[in-house]
Amino acid sequence: MDTYRILVVDDEPDLEGLVLQRMRREIRSGRYSFVFARNGVEALERLNGDNDIDIVITDINMPEMDGLTLLEQIPAFDPKLRCVIVSAYGDMKNIRTAMNRGAFDFLNKPIDFEDLRFTIEKSLEHLKSMREAFEARDKMLAEGRP
Repeated sequence: MDTYRILVVDDEPDLEGLVLQRMRREIRSGRYSFVFARNGVEALERLNGDNDIDIVITDINMPEMDGLTLLEQIPAFDPKLRCVIVSAYGDMKNIRTAMNRGAFDFLNKPIDFEDLRFTIEKSLEHLKSMREAFEARDKMLAEGRP
C-alpha cells in the first residue's frame, strides 16, 4: 500500500494535534502521512522542499497568505496536486472562488472527520487516475505516437 502525503495548511494551533489524533489509524497503517503549515507562505516553502505531497488541505482565512491565493500558486509546483478547501465560511462566493482557482473539493468547519476521510479518498482516487493518464500520455510520446 502506498503512503500518501497530505499537507494541511491552517493557522489554528489545535488543528495539528486534532488531525493526528483523529487520523491515527490511517497514520499507523501507513496510508497517510501529514505535513503541516500555518499559512500559505509556509505551505509554499513545504511544497518547494517536498516533491512527495499528494494533497493540500487548506483553510481560506490565514495570515500572510490566504488559502485562495495559495490555490493560485500550487499549479506552479505540481499541476496534478489535489487541493481541498476547509473553511468556516461556506458561503457560495468562497466556494465558487475556490473551485475557479482549482480546488478539488470544499469542506466546512468544524471538520467532520468522516467527511474528511471520504474527501481524501475521493481526491486520491482522482489523483491516481490523473497520474495514470499522464503516464500513458508520456509513454505514447516516448514511443513517437501522437
